[in-house]
Amino acid sequence: MDTSYKARVDQSAAFLKSHFGASAPEICIVLGSGLGGAIPGIESMSCLKFAEIPGFKTSEVVGHASELRVGEVTARNAQTGSNASRSIAFLRGRNHAYEGFTAGDVVHNLRALIAWGVKGVILTNAAGCLEKSWTLGDFMLIDDHINLTALNPLAGVFGNGFGQRFCDMTRCYDAAWSEEFVARAQALNVSLRRGVYAGVLGPTYETPAEIRMLQTLGAQAVGMSTVLEAIAARQMGARVVGLSCMTNYGAGLQGKETRLDHADVVHMGASVAKTMSELVLETAVHLRCE
Repeated sequence: MDTSYKARVDQSAAFLKSHFGASAPEICIVLGSGLGGAIPGIESMSCLKFAEIPGFKTSEVVGHASELRVGEVTARNAQTGSNASRSIAFLRGRNHAYEGFTAGDVVHNLRALIAWGVKGVILTNAAGCLEKSWTLGDFMLIDDHINLTALNPLAGVFGNGFGQRFCDMTRCYDAAWSEEFVARAQALNVSLRRGVYAGVLGPTYETPAEIRMLQTLGAQAVGMSTVLEAIAARQMGARVVGLSCMTNYGAGLQGKETRLDHADVVHMGASVAKTMSELVLETAVHLRCE
């Protein structure tokens, strides 16, 4: 069995342990396009650029800072009015297969954090909305996903040594954590949709015909990330929850003349990032990791 990939992940985890300490934060939050700047106090948190960490790859996509931040987060409980604190790791940006990275590269950074000791992962992303009745800026809790990337991080050497290769995906997204998000959203008066996320390779946006296909398959949102990370995290036994921000409508849903632009996606993500961060942080500090 070729364990060279796992050795690189272990090397990254050992570096994180030597830099930040043996005790890893219980929770890691992956910040998607346009969402990395809304976490209060994140600029003052301890930081490592991805390029400084052995084995980590650096994304060149606009809206992804490619850095790891670790710090104490305090958030108010909207139900009780009291504050709670927790140390959280933030992957401020992620790697994508459309950049030329392998499936192993895409999940390497997250695997390293879990190997360090992270027990649960909150995956956020900017997504295309497939429901015309929804409003741009809406948030969607991911109940399930459809992996249309033609990639799997458990295939070949990338799946060796991390757990069961034939990993059960019946309940990829943690039910208890999802319900906690629903409760916090209600307390904050934040509208929270629920649905299926279709993960595609990209980098082109979908054609109108492909959007119709995804709707037929039962998806409510589509994006170019998240699914590979969720699979890898579940293989390693970490709890997973996913949250999408609807930043644009799928091609053709607003008429034949409407064009999609990544700058608009980043802008929409940034415009609602404060609300999203409030929801994510207030939930994160209260999640049970047992």
